[in-house]
Amino acid sequence: MAAAALLAVMFLLAGCTSGGPERAGDPSQLTLGTVVDIASYDPAELRSDGEYPQLWSAVYDTLLLREPDSSLAPNLATEWSYDPTNTVLSLTLREGVEFTDGTPFDAAAVAANIDHFRAGTGHDNYLSSSIEGVDVLDPTHVDIRLSRPDPTLLNSLSGSLGAMAAPSALGDTSLATQPVGSGAYLLDRDRTVRGDRYVFTRNPDHWNAQAWPYDRIELRVLSDVSARLNALTTGQIDGARLNIEVMDYAERSGVDIHPNRVDWVGLAILDRAGEVAPALADVRVRQAVNLVFDRQGMLDALGLGQGTVSEQIVGANSPAYDPALDATYAYDVERARELMAQAGWSEGFRIPMMDYSRYRTYQPFVEQALASINIEVDWQSLPDTRAIDAQFSGDYPILILGQQAPTSAWDGLGIAYDNALNVFGSQAPDFGRLMETARTTSGAEQTAAFREANAWLVENAWFAPWYHSDLIYATSPGTTVRLEPGVAGPPLRTYAPAAP
Repeated sequence: MAAAALLAVMFLLAGCTSGGPERAGDPSQLTLGTVVDIASYDPAELRSDGEYPQLWSAVYDTLLLREPDSSLAPNLATEWSYDPTNTVLSLTLREGVEFTDGTPFDAAAVAANIDHFRAGTGHDNYLSSSIEGVDVLDPTHVDIRLSRPDPTLLNSLSGSLGAMAAPSALGDTSLATQPVGSGAYLLDRDRTVRGDRYVFTRNPDHWNAQAWPYDRIELRVLSDVSARLNALTTGQIDGARLNIEVMDYAERSGVDIHPNRVDWVGLAILDRAGEVAPALADVRVRQAVNLVFDRQGMLDALGLGQGTVSEQIVGANSPAYDPALDATYAYDVERARELMAQAGWSEGFRIPMMDYSRYRTYQPFVEQALASINIEVDWQSLPDTRAIDAQFSGDYPILILGQQAPTSAWDGLGIAYDNALNVFGSQAPDFGRLMETARTTSGAEQTAAFREANAWLVENAWFAPWYHSDLIYATSPGTTVRLEPGVAGPPLRTYAPAAP
């Protein structure tokens, strides 16, 4: 299937290239292809995942910056600190910044934006769930009060929660298409075509203009990989995400390839109490499920070897990651059958699973592996329009999943704890104790709690990851970029013209 797709793409492009791509633009312009589109420029509707920030970060400054090494740096907030209880975050704000409507950025603006975000219903609204309120101390100082310690808050302030718009525009419906921020660029509405391309021109009054090397940035919505590859190899764009299947062809065509380990792929065993599939309440059955997958074989066949076998849902750069845990479930069907017999399920059982296009490639491997321990899969076909919501319905005890493996330990482990993907509300006192310890501590004590929580998840087999896959990002020879592990879309500020 992968080979056929590659041949089709190569046939499509055969007449379009001869050697390396010709760069159409000059070094003062950056043009990128993106697989996503933006629904609204209202900050309460922004998204921080995937490539979405590329579509809004040109016009909105955030309170903090997340660097490619995952560290946090000053931006609109120049200093930050917690009180001893980790429930009050104090921010010192940058002076002399103005929004593009001429109003000043100050503490009142921060409070207005966070209140607006909390009152919204956007995809990222959950990022503000721990916030009780914002206290304006003076024009350059605010306190963010929390109902509980929140290990994700600082990262969130470098994303959508920290995106600052002019208070005068908040609540105005025009903000959906006319962003009013303090960012390094302005949206060129005359050249922008919603759903097709977004054009940004330099903001001459930006407080940090020297950090942004381009006079103009253009984002083109290209959902089809053939279109992105064609645009890259013919010099129409400077960067885009590609599929592994076309990586070799792209490299031979002269573009630069940047593998970046972003997602883990495998099974989420959600019904840990056996509400839908009673057998899954027994840890030995869940462990048996982990043992029947030839992870390296799947990586070679499905991921063309671009990735690394892993049994953990956190990235290798996460403080929770322990390489020793990746040897917990070596491929061993006989051992899996022994565990099934010990649990009283040697004759197996039938289980409903979702059948929809995103994960259909994996389904034959899953069906064959589970059949080896007499687990029969009842594939239930769903249209893509229903599939996302169906994941959270509680109808499916096991899901095939491709999920970000972030460097943030809390974000990585959170899908088993207080995230929407804990569909059945699974609770375990030991796991909960470790996560709450991690929530309320810092430094070495927090890292130790995260590692123990991760080890508990692997031992208790709440998931059956197969491997961490590489996302392939490509750029033209005239463009450099710095990737952040676990992040699909490189931040706009990390692109620059290549040295002559």
